Amino acid sequence: MITHWGMSGPAILKLSAFGARILAEKNYQYTIHVNWLSKDTNQIVSFLQKQKKDSGKKTVILKSPFPEISKRLWERLVSFSNIKATDNWADMSNHQLEKIANELTNGEYKANGRTTFKEEFVTAGGVDLKEINFKRFESKLHKNLFFVGEVLDIDAVTGGFNFQNAWTGGYICAKALSEN
Repeated sequence: MITHWGMSGPAILKLSAFGARILAEKNYQYTIHVNWLSKDTNQIVSFLQKQKKDSGKKTVILKSPFPEISKRLWERLVSFSNIKATDNWADMSNHQLEKIANELTNGEYKANGRTTFKEEFVTAGGVDLKEINFKRFESKLHKNLFFVGEVLDIDAVTGGFNFQNAWTGGYICAKALSEN
């Protein structure tokens, strides 16, 4: 998913979950490579050369020749390839076709910090799980000290796992506290 401020959605959230500690170490400054078509660059170059022959008089930017690439994404990818809005397929040099193919199969996008609002969907770190009695969510090191939710070193990919962990942990902890 591409939003007005950058990339998001399940794929990005899963990547950030798997790499939370690494991203924090990099101060959220990194490059992501995207293959929009899951195909080899040479395959795409060949396809674009055929497109050039078959659709020579058509304007490149007006319509994506790939059904899986939306019109707006196609426009952006073409503009990233330094192709003018008025260029026709017949006007494309081999270098330009290779540039579009590379953008489609190995686009490079720089991440510069966290979200616009500095919010995080992924946390990493916290109280070591080896130090917790999960029958009560009580510290094994300090009696009557309880930990639940994101304060624990526990996370997973998107899909409600952290919420479920917090709710279940909160329930078990509350039950243990009521028994004291």
